[in-house]
Amino acid sequence: MCVRWGGILSFWCRITAGIRQAGILSRVLFAIYMDTLTQILRSPGLGCKLVDKYCGCLVCADDILLSSQTANAVRVMLEICDEFAVDSDLQLHSSKSVAMRIGKGTVYSLPLCSQCRRA
Repeated sequence: MCVRWGGILSFWCRITAGIRQAGILSRVLFAIYMDTLTQILRSPGLGCKLVDKYCGCLVCADDILLSSQTANAVRVMLEICDEFAVDSDLQLHSSKSVAMRIGKGTVYSLPLCSQCRRA
């Protein structure tokens, strides 16, 4: 791989780890990698379902959307994500994280994962 800047190419170097940011396959490879997290979240029955389809953890590019019926379930999902991130050597960015509650009732303040609190 090399870098092109203004029509000039840098030296070529071999990439031995990771995936190319904004590459054609990057989103697909990330989704495949993150499928493990989706399976972990699905197994205890956490997250929302639409008809019979699980949609408690949606992944697109490098974004993850968690959805559940209760704030407590979201807390458990965040703890699972935190453990997965530590085990997988991933970083979660609190500056890009948002919690949103839809519906009537008490407004909950969801604590961010422990990795996000450290950031």
